[in-house]
Amino acid sequence: MKIEEIRLTHFRNYGNLTITPHEGINLFFGQNGSGKTNLLEAIHFCALGKSHRTNSDAGIVQQGETEGACRMELQNQSGRRTIAVRFTPAEAQKKTILIDQKKIGRFSDMMGCLQCVIFSPEDLGIIREGPSVRRRYLDMMISQINRGYFIALQQYRSGLEQRNAILKTMKTQGGSNAYLEDFEQAMAMPAQIIVEERRKTVEVITELARETYAGISGREEESFRIQYRSSLSKSENIQEDFLKMMRENREQDVHQGLTLAGPHRDDLHLTLNGQDMRVFASQGQVRTAALSLKLSQLKTLRQLSGESPVLLLDDVMSELDRTRRTSLLREITPYQTFVTCTDESDLEESPDKRVYLVSAPEGQGQVVMSKPGYVTKKETLQEPCFT
Repeated sequence: MKIEEIRLTHFRNYGNLTITPHEGINLFFGQNGSGKTNLLEAIHFCALGKSHRTNSDAGIVQQGETEGACRMELQNQSGRRTIAVRFTPAEAQKKTILIDQKKIGRFSDMMGCLQCVIFSPEDLGIIREGPSVRRRYLDMMISQINRGYFIALQQYRSGLEQRNAILKTMKTQGGSNAYLEDFEQAMAMPAQIIVEERRKTVEVITELARETYAGISGREEESFRIQYRSSLSKSENIQEDFLKMMRENREQDVHQGLTLAGPHRDDLHLTLNGQDMRVFASQGQVRTAALSLKLSQLKTLRQLSGESPVLLLDDVMSELDRTRRTSLLREITPYQTFVTCTDESDLEESPDKRVYLVSAPEGQGQVVMSKPGYVTKKETLQEPCFT
């Protein structure tokens, strides 16, 4: 899978921009605030329909404009594809996604068209923070290769929201369990799909992550392990056991006004030499583990789909010492990669790359990009992304 062209129109601080990226490493360097991460965000929008750094689409359209867009031309096993996202804040439908010039009706329709994995400093939270961060890591990985999983997630979350709303009402006003039973029945099949796919995926990434950690750290004595923890992880009849769990927990759930068990509470337990990494790992070990998980995600997507995903590295090179940077470069060789950093020398070990200087001239609201060794020019888009 390769992105062959990136087009931005009034996207963040980009007016009109066209880039024809290298099939290997593309390095965007420049000062903080110049717009480097906006390029990765545009790719993420075209892969997953949303930003990797915020849950809100506010501020996507360049100031003073009524419409913005990002568009990717790519080549995958299906042939040449076009993915475009248009943002129209003033309209009722504020975001529109088109695949091969056809408007899609559901986010699930775009899953897998452009697979990507992003690694940013915030991803260290996969190790240090709560279960929701690790569930998101799993969900983003599986959704890109299994559209049914993405749909099951949406169905389960919808049922969970309704069940929680009823529980809150019952906590204060009382009510019948019959209302709960309807939503529990609707959640049971999605719960089975979610747990089964998470179990299978964790089996794949566990060995990959262990090997990757050892390769990056160079310390064979450090044993990195991943364990899937779920109230249903050992169940042989997930739907039946899920419904039984819901019934048994109703009294406590009503008391709390919240569903206390289910796939929405799953976690990944990460250990190093048998010790919980959230408690005992050093900062260097946390960086290595987080990077290992992301590279394992990359390899898992490639192994299960047959496609090589696009890798996005957002300002992480300076966080790694020379040994880890060298190991990372060795691992990412098979993948098209987009890297942002403030110093070009962060990637001096990689000879096969295209380098862009990103700068935002004061008051222009336009990003000027130059390629060292080439003629410096302002990249412009000659035609709109949408007609």
